[in-house]
Amino acid sequence: MSMPPATAHPRPGRQGRGGTVAWIVVGATIVGVLALGCVGVSVAGFWMYANHDRIELIDSPQVSEVAERACASMRATVVATAVSPGATPAARVRSLREQDTAVTAMVAQVRSLGSDRLRDDLPTTDWLTDWESLVAARERYADALSAGGDPHFEVPTADGRPIVDRMNRVGLTCEVPPQLVDLP
Repeated sequence: MSMPPATAHPRPGRQGRGGTVAWIVVGATIVGVLALGCVGVSVAGFWMYANHDRIELIDSPQVSEVAERACASMRATVVATAVSPGATPAARVRSLREQDTAVTAMVAQVRSLGSDRLRDDLPTTDWLTDWESLVAARERYADALSAGGDPHFEVPTADGRPIVDRMNRVGLTCEVPPQLVDLP
């Protein structure tokens, strides 16, 4: 009596050595792809964070360079045209208006960059509007002084705070000169 040839049947749930290696390779590939994906997302997120527009700062180099250069010129004019508190009303009015002209020129230089560029660096438009508000308040003061009055100057406010606080916190080397706000 002869016996039929024995056939090898793999046990359920077990694979040969080749199958195990294949699963290890597939698993390692999946883990590698996921790890690379995580690294890629992290690098992209860091890049976006590092290059985003900080809404509280004027941080576009094109805008900040023009603004700081224009501001330096304005500040020099403001200091050069300042008069002593004891100056005549006519001299004080002349000084106020010369200083306001310097501020207006600075604002115009920055605005010449174009509304699209300014809008892309969020606080710039508000910063320029604050300068214009300061000039308007100073012009009202100059008009009252010119008319023979004894006006009192108050810095315009926004959200209950002087706009000068906001103007000085946009990340530029462009502090509001005291000669523009400390009016007798």
